[in-house]
Amino acid sequence: MWRWSARLAAVLLIAVAAYGIFVALCGVPSVANHPLSRDSATIASGKYLAAAGDCASCHTAKGGEAFAGGRPLATPFGTIYSANITPDLKTGIGDLSSAQFYQLMAYGADSLLAPLYPAMPYTSFHNLTREDSDALFAYFMSVPAVERPVTPNEMSFPFNIRPLMFGWDFLFASRRPFKKNPDKDAAWNRGAYLVEGLGHCGECHTPRNVLGAMEGNRALDGAVIGAFKAPDITAAALAKRGWNREDLVLYFETGASPQGSAFGDMFLAVKKSLRLLTDDDRMAIATFLMDVDASATSKGEAAVAALGEKAHENRSGQTLFLSYCSLCHGPDGQGVQSTMPRLAGNATLAEPDGVNLIEVMAYGIDPDRMSLTRGYGPMPAFRNRLSAAQMADLANYVRSVFAVNGNALPVLSVEDVDKILQ
Repeated sequence: MWRWSARLAAVLLIAVAAYGIFVALCGVPSVANHPLSRDSATIASGKYLAAAGDCASCHTAKGGEAFAGGRPLATPFGTIYSANITPDLKTGIGDLSSAQFYQLMAYGADSLLAPLYPAMPYTSFHNLTREDSDALFAYFMSVPAVERPVTPNEMSFPFNIRPLMFGWDFLFASRRPFKKNPDKDAAWNRGAYLVEGLGHCGECHTPRNVLGAMEGNRALDGAVIGAFKAPDITAAALAKRGWNREDLVLYFETGASPQGSAFGDMFLAVKKSLRLLTDDDRMAIATFLMDVDASATSKGEAAVAALGEKAHENRSGQTLFLSYCSLCHGPDGQGVQSTMPRLAGNATLAEPDGVNLIEVMAYGIDPDRMSLTRGYGPMPAFRNRLSAAQMADLANYVRSVFAVNGNALPVLSVEDVDKILQ
């Protein structure tokens, strides 16, 4: 039924407007060409943006070389294979200019004959700034060239007629650049730029109509993708399912949180994209999704306030612990057997100088496994998200509460933390 409805809609689309009208109304815009940058800082920025866009997940086939394409994407209209985006001159993007690259990213076409299918999420990437597009281009032109011919798409008629996509674009593809919301703070707007642009979250989490276009009035409401459903990630739905900003940040960084763990395509998104972002960007995404201000009350602050007079005298340290540490180590420091170590009675906390504790807090620990059933998950690094004063408060709190000799341990100062981290 779906296929017949889709084909009927496609025939009607052809009948409503001729190809020439589509080209006249929404043809490929002409944009200025910028010189290819070889600057290392620009390339590094492009590499980061490629991670933010999760480019590797789609443009790397199973067992294939990075960015060489060939990964299949099944759609109701046929199977589309990702393109080779290495700088190979014959089979990749080595012959593109920065202007052509931007046209493909933002508009889905750099010619009148071969517009892209919206499986390439230019319907979200139109939010990308030209500066970010040029940085991405610089990065992709710096990766090793791989000669791998593009795998032909397997699209049913009439969807195999590529210029028909101009009609689809005219009806469904926004060309509006990203605009900040003046009523929201910088973190919220940065999160919006990432979610609605490079992160292209709506491409999976937004329902689609019969022609495969995202339903704009139901953004992030959730949608079925293959055998699974990408859940509703609107602020109200997230809050209803028990999410908060700190838990989302942990989920983006590790793929796990008190609300569950990532699997399927979302696991790939965490592994190849979200965990590689800065903590500020992960926090910005969570701020936007939860639709709160950057200064909104944290999970830890709310928990400490609820304790009233029973709150620990080191309120700052307790707040930080409940915001960042209790998610994995448990509110009572009980940990999770063979997954997260106990803090209660942990000998590392009992060391008088606090060196190992501060080092672990600052730089984290990589996950490790001794067997199929015994191991420990990752300990995130907090060096770039907590100040020396905050780390001192947090260390003093966990030492006083969980160390067997907590009352006898010296209080760590900001100067002590700075000295350890030198």
